[in-house]
Amino acid sequence: MIDALYIAASGLQGSQTQIDTLSNNLANMQTPGYKRSNVNFANVAMLTPAQVAQGAGAQGPGEGVEVLGSHAVFSEGALVQSGNPLDLAIQGQGFLEVLDAAGNHLYTRAGQLHVDSEGYLTTAQGNRLADGIQVPPDAKDLTIASDGKVSAVLGSDTQPTEIGQIQLATFASPDGLQSVGSNAYMATEASGDATLGRPQDSGFGSLQQGMIEQSNVDMVQSMTSLVLAQRAYQLNARVLQAADEILDTINNLRR
Repeated sequence: MIDALYIAASGLQGSQTQIDTLSNNLANMQTPGYKRSNVNFANVAMLTPAQVAQGAGAQGPGEGVEVLGSHAVFSEGALVQSGNPLDLAIQGQGFLEVLDAAGNHLYTRAGQLHVDSEGYLTTAQGNRLADGIQVPPDAKDLTIASDGKVSAVLGSDTQPTEIGQIQLATFASPDGLQSVGSNAYMATEASGDATLGRPQDSGFGSLQQGMIEQSNVDMVQSMTSLVLAQRAYQLNARVLQAADEILDTINNLRR
């Protein structure tokens, strides 16, 4: 009966983690470039005393659930036109590589760009593109081609001049990327190092100027999962309460 308390408690913790994750997904449904998160669970098993004495590796009765962590799902969201020439969406695989204030290399699919005070192309979160593309003060008619070439008409020129090249980054295991907030991710041992390449090259997506990628959160699926997680939480709470009442009854019988 004591085991029932621990099993129910692990179920409560797991359900709460699932509820928090799903709630965060739903809260970011309208956030451009947001990628929904999934929670990974594992069944906790134990060895019986006899199996421990024999050094056996077989697993015994279940001992509840354990939260292994969460990971982002990088399926592509719908692309919609924004009318802003500095908005940039990735169609297919790849991430924009950016640098944060500390010089760390981060990766994102949220391509709502702007030109900062020094002329560099920067994300809405204030991270400059790692390609270091600087737009001259007299530039106009900025164009970002699907292959990442950035051009603008400079000064009194009548023809555009290429001023930079945007590259994309891919990973062997993008599920291993670590979220650092604001739709940005950091490479880990699990994800592997970034592989850089030009858009439209083999294995890389293409860039779409004047478009944004919407969140990949499915409202119906997320709401359904949220209801199931809430029901699981309630059932585990009832198990916890029932186990407590049975233990109380047993204690009273001993008196």
